[in-house]
Amino acid sequence: MAAALSAVLAGAGAAAADSGATTPPPDYQRVGHEPRNLDQLKIQITTYYHDTKDSSGHHHIGPGSQWAADVSAQIGKAKTYLEWRLAHHAPKTPAIMLDIDDTSLSTYPVSADYDFGGGADASAADAKANADNTYPVIQPTLDLAHWAHDHGVKVVFITGRHDELTTVTRNQLTGLGFPIDGLYLRPRSNPPVYLPCGTTCTATPFKSGTRNYLEQSQGYDFVEAIGDQVSDYAGGYDDRGFKLPNPMYNIP
Repeated sequence: MAAALSAVLAGAGAAAADSGATTPPPDYQRVGHEPRNLDQLKIQITTYYHDTKDSSGHHHIGPGSQWAADVSAQIGKAKTYLEWRLAHHAPKTPAIMLDIDDTSLSTYPVSADYDFGGGADASAADAKANADNTYPVIQPTLDLAHWAHDHGVKVVFITGRHDELTTVTRNQLTGLGFPIDGLYLRPRSNPPVYLPCGTTCTATPFKSGTRNYLEQSQGYDFVEAIGDQVSDYAGGYDDRGFKLPNPMYNIP
């Protein structure tokens, strides 16, 4: 799977011509203040990922997708900034924060299989994909993680997943080839004292609070935080945030 998505991302530059569906087809017309039609949005999303299906009918990211091109561009900006900081204003203990889902690996296959609707069956399929490590790696993020690690930058994963998935998640990341200098998941019980919101933390206070703790306790200076949601880098304790594209869901 990782090799397959690497090939997809390598061909990202050929993306734009295929990805165009940005307006509804001529036979659909919105009335008054009617929002964009949901079915049309789903078509746009699958086009954005250049969706393909295998012989079993399961969805995959196709080669040359606009999504891949956009990911590569954003990670390229993040790497350029990190290089500049290390060359000109290097902190004593530089670190980067990476999100996991749809930042380090793509959940698109299961999301598309279940029509972006979630539900119990989709949750079960997601759990199986995590345990079996079948979600494809996002290669530019992996490449950045290796570059950072090789240049003395701590690579810290802070994810909204709950902590009962810690072992599964660590195995998943190492199986995809990621270096891990820290891995933090949201507590389901017995929260650490540095999280005043405890087990009720939403994404922003959990992630920013964890970065703050690592700055205070380990001396980490988070040069950048990278994720597919604004909540991945909001809340402070990182110098710059880089958002990767994800039209499938929003986590405040």
